[in-house]
Amino acid sequence: MLRKGEWVWMDSDIGVPIGARVNVTPSGQRLLVDDDGKKQSLSQEQEASLRIMHPTSVEGVDDMIKLGDMTEAGLLRNLLLRHKQGIIYTYTGSVLVAVNPYQDFPLYSVDQVALYHGRKLGELPPHIFAIAESCYCNMMRHLRNQCCIISGESGAGKTESTKLILQYLAAVSGELSKQKIEQQILESNPILEAFGNAKTVRNDNSSRFGKYLEIFFNKDGAIEGARVEQYLLEKSRVCRQALEERNYHVFYCMLAGVTAEEKKTLSLGDAVEYAFLSKGGHTICEGRDDAKDFKRIRSAMKILTFSESQCQEILKLLAAILHLGNVCFQANTQNNLETSDISKSEHFSIAASILEVKKSSLATSLTHRSFMTNRERVTKPLSSEQASDCRDAFVKAIYNKLFIWIVEKINSVIYKKLTKNPKSFLSIGLLDIFGFENFKTNSFEQLCINFANEKLQQFFVGHIFKLEQKEYLKEDIVWNNIKFSDNQNVLDILAVKPCNLLALIDEETHFPKGSDYTMLIKMNVQHRGNKTYIASKSEHDTDFGIRHFAGVVNYDSKGFLEKNRDAVSFDIIKMVEMTTNKLLHQIFESELSTNGLKITNNKKVIITPKSSLRAQSDKRKQVATLSGQFRQSLDSLMKALSACQPFFIRCFKPNNEKQSKTFDRELCMRQLRYSGMMDTIRIRKLGYPIRHTFAEFLKRYRVLLTTTVCDPKTDAHDAVLERLREQKLSRIALVIQRVMLGHKDRKSFLKKRRAAVVLQKHWRAYRQEQLRRKLRHGFERLASKIRSRKLRLQYLRQRAAALTIQSQVRGYQARKGWKQKREAVILLQAYSRGLLARRRAQKMRGDASLLHLEKAKQEKIALELEQRLKVIALSQPANEEPEPIVEHDSEESTYDLTPPVEVVELKAPESDNYQQRRNVPEPVKEISDEISELEIIAAASISTTPTPSLEEDEDDEFDDGSDEFSFYKFSILNFQSNHSHTHINQRIRQPLLPHDDEGDILACLTVWWIILRFMEDLPEPKSMDAMSQASSTISRNLPQRQGRRLSSLVGLDQKILRKHKKKIGVGNRKASVIIEEPDNITEDEDILVGEGPTLDRPLTSVEKLHIIIGYALSRRDIRDEIYCQICKQLVNNRNKRSRMQGWTLLSICLGIFPPTDLFMKYLENFVHREPSGYGEYCTGRLRRIIANGERKELPCWLEQQAAKSKEPIDVSVNLLDGRNISVQLDSASTSAEVCQAVADKIDLRDIYGFSLYISLYEKMWSLGSCGKHVFDAVSQCEQEMRRQSKDEKDAPWQLSIRKELFTPWHDCSVDPISTDLIYRQVIKGIKSGEYISDKEDDYVQLAAKHYYIQFGSAYNKDNVQKVVEECIETTLIENKSMTKWIQLISEAHLQGPYVNGRQKTDSVKGELVNSAQHIWPLHFSKFYEATMMSGPPLPKSRFVVAVNWNSIFFMDGRDKRLLELSYLEVKDIHMISDSHVSAQSVSLATVKGEFVLKSGEAVDMVAVIEKNLKGLRQRSVYAVARHDASKPDDPTFLVCKRGDLLLVEKDEESSSDKNLIKATNNRTSATGVVYKDTVQFLPTLEKPTSDLLELISPGQRKLSVAQNTLPIYETVAPVSLKEFALENFRPAGPVGRHGASKGVSREKLWASSREPLKQPLMRSLVRNSDLSNLACNAFTDILETNAALLLMREGLDSVPLTSLFQEQL
Repeated sequence: MLRKGEWVWMDSDIGVPIGARVNVTPSGQRLLVDDDGKKQSLSQEQEASLRIMHPTSVEGVDDMIKLGDMTEAGLLRNLLLRHKQGIIYTYTGSVLVAVNPYQDFPLYSVDQVALYHGRKLGELPPHIFAIAESCYCNMMRHLRNQCCIISGESGAGKTESTKLILQYLAAVSGELSKQKIEQQILESNPILEAFGNAKTVRNDNSSRFGKYLEIFFNKDGAIEGARVEQYLLEKSRVCRQALEERNYHVFYCMLAGVTAEEKKTLSLGDAVEYAFLSKGGHTICEGRDDAKDFKRIRSAMKILTFSESQCQEILKLLAAILHLGNVCFQANTQNNLETSDISKSEHFSIAASILEVKKSSLATSLTHRSFMTNRERVTKPLSSEQASDCRDAFVKAIYNKLFIWIVEKINSVIYKKLTKNPKSFLSIGLLDIFGFENFKTNSFEQLCINFANEKLQQFFVGHIFKLEQKEYLKEDIVWNNIKFSDNQNVLDILAVKPCNLLALIDEETHFPKGSDYTMLIKMNVQHRGNKTYIASKSEHDTDFGIRHFAGVVNYDSKGFLEKNRDAVSFDIIKMVEMTTNKLLHQIFESELSTNGLKITNNKKVIITPKSSLRAQSDKRKQVATLSGQFRQSLDSLMKALSACQPFFIRCFKPNNEKQSKTFDRELCMRQLRYSGMMDTIRIRKLGYPIRHTFAEFLKRYRVLLTTTVCDPKTDAHDAVLERLREQKLSRIALVIQRVMLGHKDRKSFLKKRRAAVVLQKHWRAYRQEQLRRKLRHGFERLASKIRSRKLRLQYLRQRAAALTIQSQVRGYQARKGWKQKREAVILLQAYSRGLLARRRAQKMRGDASLLHLEKAKQEKIALELEQRLKVIALSQPANEEPEPIVEHDSEESTYDLTPPVEVVELKAPESDNYQQRRNVPEPVKEISDEISELEIIAAASISTTPTPSLEEDEDDEFDDGSDEFSFYKFSILNFQSNHSHTHINQRIRQPLLPHDDEGDILACLTVWWIILRFMEDLPEPKSMDAMSQASSTISRNLPQRQGRRLSSLVGLDQKILRKHKKKIGVGNRKASVIIEEPDNITEDEDILVGEGPTLDRPLTSVEKLHIIIGYALSRRDIRDEIYCQICKQLVNNRNKRSRMQGWTLLSICLGIFPPTDLFMKYLENFVHREPSGYGEYCTGRLRRIIANGERKELPCWLEQQAAKSKEPIDVSVNLLDGRNISVQLDSASTSAEVCQAVADKIDLRDIYGFSLYISLYEKMWSLGSCGKHVFDAVSQCEQEMRRQSKDEKDAPWQLSIRKELFTPWHDCSVDPISTDLIYRQVIKGIKSGEYISDKEDDYVQLAAKHYYIQFGSAYNKDNVQKVVEECIETTLIENKSMTKWIQLISEAHLQGPYVNGRQKTDSVKGELVNSAQHIWPLHFSKFYEATMMSGPPLPKSRFVVAVNWNSIFFMDGRDKRLLELSYLEVKDIHMISDSHVSAQSVSLATVKGEFVLKSGEAVDMVAVIEKNLKGLRQRSVYAVARHDASKPDDPTFLVCKRGDLLLVEKDEESSSDKNLIKATNNRTSATGVVYKDTVQFLPTLEKPTSDLLELISPGQRKLSVAQNTLPIYETVAPVSLKEFALENFRPAGPVGRHGASKGVSREKLWASSREPLKQPLMRSLVRNSDLSNLACNAFTDILETNAALLLMREGLDSVPLTSLFQEQL
């Protein structure tokens, strides 16, 4: 009985037993598990038929001769086991079996070469390197040529095996070679593979030709050269391929690898565009990179000395083949003959051009054929089919001869040195020939290939079996002949016996009327009785078959004769003879030399030296057919192989699908059978592979004899010797065993002892060496330290000496150079000042006369104007004001700081009844320009030689011109009029940077003048003329107009709440310190800081600073100009005070406005290199202003002081609990930063709604908690002080933190600190009268809570009085006595819930805060000025929007509420983008309609409302059903109708589904679950009323007229032209040219005017010069049109419009 785990042989369906293992289940059932893992039960009847497996077959062996199961099953299983283990090589004696793994293995590295080099066959595991080493060693040992025959089917790996052997031989020989020819031999493989290999169904790199590579070695074993011989290239593949196959690799590599220029030259495209490359349906081969292979081919050609021109010629021929393949032939009929013409195609022209032949000659040779008769040559037209065959024959001939030429070229390189004496070298031949092929359709090529494989099989059989057994018979060895598979009968029928198949094919080829059909008939008749031949089944079949050694192959006889002829027409040869293509002419050279004989494409396929064995034996006449040539080549090959000692490598493929780790038993069994491996193993196992002659044996082994006499004829007692031999052998065997065992043990002991001694020795040596190295390292470190210290001291002494020498030398050179420069400068200054003084004197003389003339002219013009005005004034009615003469200024903006122009003070004539002083504007623009220019030149002449300062020092040369972003490079790139980048003391006539706007140019010149005066580079004017005195007089008379009004700058909340307070009345309060302005004052009356009739008067530093920065804020385009002017004055400025003033100015500017991106990096680099300590300070200010945005106001006094000290500004922020928090600010600090800093210091967590407030006297306004700049508000306060003629630094402004806004869900318990601050704010606000209520009880209840917070539940009348004094306004106490208030608060306290004292103080504070929140919602609101663009009618279109925690108010600014909207009534709010207006628009969708509002703070308004809406919806438990919902099949679902109010239970988990919520229907009181997307949450925390539900219901009920209609007001137009002008027109300028006094009115841009425009009306067009001119011209056309209409009405059509218009002007 078989035991568990035993291996047995079991039958299989492939006809060969397979291995199986006995297995027993836990239940006792026995199973058989085969090699594939399949299980089947084992019965006792089956067990009897099983055969036990030999142990060698269980695990597998390296050499199959060692197998115990010498059967086909044993061989097959051995290969299977090794294939599963990834072992691809197995020995069969000296024959190597290689199984293709279809994957890469790391078995062929340099280490593997070194491992197998010098080792005998069988010492190491099987490997192809072992066979290569055996060839090499046998050649060197026996001095005999070797050969290695690699055989197998297509796809078995023959080509790769050949390359591996060649790689090994090159590596072994490379160590001895000096010529390095091995690289050239190796590089021949890529070229031959590209031109001779292709993708087939069974192999992606199938060799389509035979190759015999013979490598020659010298006596030292180094490679001296090689020779390649090729056989039967498959030419038909060039024209056609089977399905799933490709053409030769080189075509695809060329298309993928050539450059774009080469492609254009050869007119090449993609592979799919060519018929010769796409017939197989595959143009891409997986696993191959054609572009990479092409680079390798070109590299190999370069190594093999192919010139560049030769490579290009090869590419030309390949391209010509592709283009010829796309040529089509059109069938015609002419004279009852079938003819053909070439279809029109660019490919034909390209092919003719590349082949360098005439198109007509090429066309004729392809469509006609000429043949020789008895007397003359006759030309016959070809049909389209015949023309295509002729084209294909020409293409195949080109490719075949090109391939032969390439092989010859390779041989000329690698065999060149061996042609003289090849016999003096040994050789190893590698035969890589096409494998046995059997496709669906097999043609003449397959017959020749399989014939070659039959010859190689016969050689193998003859060498292994026939010669072996013949040698045994010759030596009289007792031997029983082994039967083996002999394929001699196949060779007989193919090529040996008379009338063989190849002979019949040749015979029929020579017959003029021979055809494939007649050939097949002869073959069937001649060989029908032969078992090897399979005749056609019927007369109509074209197939016949042959039983080859590898199986039956059926051949299709169609095309046999044509392929065997292999002919090219005479016309093609003649055409080639006319070509100028050198390579084409060269490869057809042998055909061209026949001179008119019959031309064929037959050329000797092999390349054989005259001295080779093959050349000596091939003395027969060459035959004309292809089969004859091939037979000759094979015969010579067999002779060459017979002269060598052969080694065999049998390549197997495990499957036909090219899959790794797949083993097809049936396929491998068939390969084992026809390869004769069984017979090989038997003869190798039983035979005598080692043979020696007697002389060789005696010579080699006589050292084993105990005597020197050796006579083999002396021994006559054979029987006695045999008996004694047996006895001796038995006795000696025991002795040998005993001695050998003892010797073995002794040897093992000695070996171990030696190993232990070696280990001890090395370990002790290692320890000593480590100790020695450690000591040596310590000594070396000590020595290095000492040496380094000495060298360091020496270096320091030398360095000190060198520094001393350098300092002395440099000092000397600097003093010498400075002295020379100083002398040169003094000389230049003397000459320059003299020249300038002379010019100035001459100019002043001319200017004086010119000024006198101009003054007289102006007086005359002013007199004329006064007279005209007087006439106009008399002509108008007394109650009408004369229409002002409007002259549009070119430089008007928010800060209208234009260059000053002189204004002449005039008096009326004596005849007039009145005298009046007034400022007269310039009458003509040209006069203005002249005066301005004159003033600039005059000022410059005055300041040319300033008083030298006593503080001059060295130049400030810190701007390095070599830096990428240096100020010097910026000046080179951007400055105009040759302005330098260094300091000067003169006024300039043109700005540094180019500007398009005239106003910007004038502003730049004024700023330069002021900067020079600020930095004290120009002195202030010393004397004041008449006009300056007049200006100062006007300024002194109007002290209140020196600054911007504070009332226009404070917040809307303070305006509205202050007016509200005034309305109620406060009693006899003291008057405000700040002067109040009337409410209806217009913007036309504003006067900005720095304005005045002239700037040519002494100005303070603050005024100069405000003028400079005012221009920068009003004109964005000149900001870079201002920075460049300041930087210019800082470079090389020798005046220290001037530099300090300049850096102070620069640092202040950096805190107010940033430069543009153009100048940003240059300015950063400039301030970074500042040497006086301002660099880091300025860099920080620049980064801060970029991060927080530019300022809106002028710098304040604190900023100027901080800029001088370069320190942050310490500011105290007041809290309502009495604390003062100190924070450090800078110019860019925002209200959000201050709020956050204070919150961090006082640990305020609930910071939302707290804002920063600033107060001046009793005025207070909010700065919010956003990006508003703190010092903008401080600057406004200082401007108010200037308006009151007070010092700016004395401005008593204060900062404080207050609660400005509540959230609807505010919770006082979240943050006690926040609640305490709000509580104190409310108490102080009530006391100060800020929070006023109409209900007296509100005050009483709040005071009672305040009492409990301060004093607890215990009652004390004195404490109540303190409470009254703390939280009741003085006016209220006066109106109602103190006693009454004490009584009311005491009653409220004693009757309230606080008597027991159980409530905590913090909770009562929270109640007080909540009460204040509900009583005064308007006081905790954010206010936004808005203009209604569209929406339901309201009595006002301009109003204030107040947003608080409860609702949204529309107010007219005087406590009149136009509309109140709760958050329940708001549907949606979002921004509306409008690029045409500066203000932003908001769409507010409510149940009462959609309001479109325009506001400057629209973004903030939307953010606040959206936050409240979103927060309310998230916290709301009230929802409305969007549509009817019912689910009868599920009772858990809530039934509701559209518009029903639902109470949602958010705290309970109603369902595991997150899309479901639990709710209660308010109408039906039913409870269930509903989907979230079917309800709409309401933005409310309280249950909505029924009226609100009717409003917000999505359609359930119709709205009543009373509810849906707003109160009817007298609707005002949403926006008037004046309102639109105020928001969108450019700022209006004064009627006078530059006047700014109170007596001069500003123009009304929205009013009618007869004057042409000099600037457009719209603000957005002012900076665009092109559109500005178009707008002004359009207004002029409108004026002319109006004038024309006026003339038509009055009948004055004949008057020219131009003259009338000029009169009006």
